[in-house]
Amino acid sequence: MRSSVLLVAVVIVTASLLPLFAPDGAAQVPIPSLSITVLGATVNGAPVFVPPTILIPQVPIRITLTFINNESAGSGIPHTFTIRDAEGNIALNTDPSAAVFVQPQERRVLNFTVNSMTNVTFGNLSFQPETVANGSIRYFCIPHELAGMVGWIVLASAAAPTAPLEKGINIRAYWIGIIGLFATAFWIVISYFVIKSSTPRFKDQKEHIRRGLP
Repeated sequence: MRSSVLLVAVVIVTASLLPLFAPDGAAQVPIPSLSITVLGATVNGAPVFVPPTILIPQVPIRITLTFINNESAGSGIPHTFTIRDAEGNIALNTDPSAAVFVQPQERRVLNFTVNSMTNVTFGNLSFQPETVANGSIRYFCIPHELAGMVGWIVLASAAAPTAPLEKGINIRAYWIGIIGLFATAFWIVISYFVIKSSTPRFKDQKEHIRRGLP
């Protein structure tokens, strides 16, 4: 009987301690995704991207970008969506060859991950985008870069200043620890009285005391 009670007590105490060692759910959150369509077009006689700015809510983030050359079919005006690396090489482009452009009414789908504003993964390649003054990631159209057809991938937090984060402890972990400690103490007390009430030696001692015996 004593062994069974002890086993139950150990199981109860162990169960109460499990929340202390549970992994934080935030660490298992998958990388978010963003789908966006960007047009290459001519507006007021000038080649432009629409929209000219891609605002991303956070990093890292996976982006599925559909690029459409929105020029009329008979215009013959080509476009690209292109990003250079820090060495000036073309690292991300709508076609594997920089000499191939997207023709009017054609589209391309690009999948890439912005790990940070200084690191992008495209296919099997991770690279540092070319450095720009505003800390964003610059993209451009190869045949119209000199005509001003450029755009920017901008981190939302960089676009609008926010209050500095205050340092502190992890609130979730703090309360799990407090609850775990109280639960452990509670079950230890319960286990003690269960063991005491079910053990003959304690019952005999109680009877001796009642009779005034040593």
